[in-house]
Amino acid sequence: MRGMEMEGSEDCVLCKVIGGELKSWKIYEDDFAMGILDVNPCTEGHCLVVPKKHVIRFYEMEDEELSRLFRAVKIVAKKIKKALNPDFVCIFIRGGRISHLHVAVFPSMKNDSLSGFPQSSFEKVTVDLDEVAERIRNA
Repeated sequence: MRGMEMEGSEDCVLCKVIGGELKSWKIYEDDFAMGILDVNPCTEGHCLVVPKKHVIRFYEMEDEELSRLFRAVKIVAKKIKKALNPDFVCIFIRGGRISHLHVAVFPSMKNDSLSGFPQSSFEKVTVDLDEVAERIRNA
């Protein structure tokens, strides 16, 4: 699938992992996505699920691609649940620090340091919910 990558992906660390140029600890793989252990985990069992196609933002994917990615996320989440038996299996999607879409999938226990994430790690802000809802609805 490397032929389907967008420009600039030659330097992408996740494209190098997918291409076998960098070592990884593979948890799952199909023809569309790969699940690997995160090399800088926030907890034991922290995985990344990445599309093999180089893409940065999940909302830029076609619906069918997104569906295939989340099928892989679900499989990895079930593997984490079975292997580590956490209270929760959480996901976080970003694609900022590494410019390749990745879904972080990680186990969490009640009241651990991940509980309440990300809200618990931010300063509380006062927001006009009516105004924000109106702006987003009308976007």
